Amino acid sequence: MAEPPIRSRILEEARDLFVAQGATAVTMRGVAARVGVTPMALYRYFPSREDLLGALVEQGHATFLGYLNRSLREATPLARLAVAGEQYLRFALEHPQSYAVMFMERDVPVGRAGAAGAGEGAATFRFLVDRVRDCSAAGALEIADAEEAALVVWAHVHGLVSLFLAGKLQLAEREFADLYRRSIDALLRGFAPPAVASASASARRATGRRVQGGAALSRAR
Repeated sequence: MAEPPIRSRILEEARDLFVAQGATAVTMRGVAARVGVTPMALYRYFPSREDLLGALVEQGHATFLGYLNRSLREATPLARLAVAGEQYLRFALEHPQSYAVMFMERDVPVGRAGAAGAGEGAATFRFLVDRVRDCSAAGALEIADAEEAALVVWAHVHGLVSLFLAGKLQLAEREFADLYRRSIDALLRGFAPPAVASASASARRATGRRVQGGAALSRAR
């Protein structure tokens, strides 16, 4: 069932306000003024401010998971992990506002809707754990703990992406994307058995070229 247009508009305005002024600026009255309705009208869709913020996070993670799922088309565990990394970058660059709400703000309350958002977030992290575990089972990575390794990978990519989105890196988007890919190559080589390390770098470069080509075609359309 399609989301009601007014609910989508509320979420859009709340997200813009969040990015511009932070979580504390997102109030029911402030969002209502931006949407052009009364504060009471918002309560028909969101019982509280916490539910509204939680819905923003939940919506972002649902979109994010859709990006990650594209990697499942790949034939091997290592290729699926590589493309998942590319899709992480692509989501962040194409949805920077959602990324900021999901990962770059510590003041998002966790209420009932927040718990739902946490569930969506757990699903996206579990996706990464599964890709790492598959690579380990296939002998492409040497790891003792899939969850710990996945956390290291996430911390690495999140750190780079957050620095770029916050304007802390003096790089154009293309330059940053190249840096991101090289850093992932190095990270995965650190986890890979010696015989697989060189193949890992080749797979990352190949998938990077495919994703770049797809992005260029999308922009051309």
